[in-house]
Amino acid sequence: MRSFDSSYDSVPGHQNLYCPNCHNFSVGPIKRKEFFTVWFIPLVPVFWGKQLHCPICNWRQDFKNEEQLNKVIQEQQNLPQKLPS
Repeated sequence: MRSFDSSYDSVPGHQNLYCPNCHNFSVGPIKRKEFFTVWFIPLVPVFWGKQLHCPICNWRQDFKNEEQLNKVIQEQQNLPQKLPS
């Protein structure tokens, strides 16, 4: 399997979201494509979609459309900026 990640958008409000796994504010949306490979050549797409991704702990969550992303961002605004350790 080989995956290709690219930036979803560069909107500042979509970056630095809270990660429920490692508790950092580092999650951002990405476009992800995974392919089945033979001899390092991508042949068959296995997954093609959008995800929230934390580069620190590699946590991922799928989202289908802009409405779901905006709902996550709205919920994030209800979190305190510094959570207790």
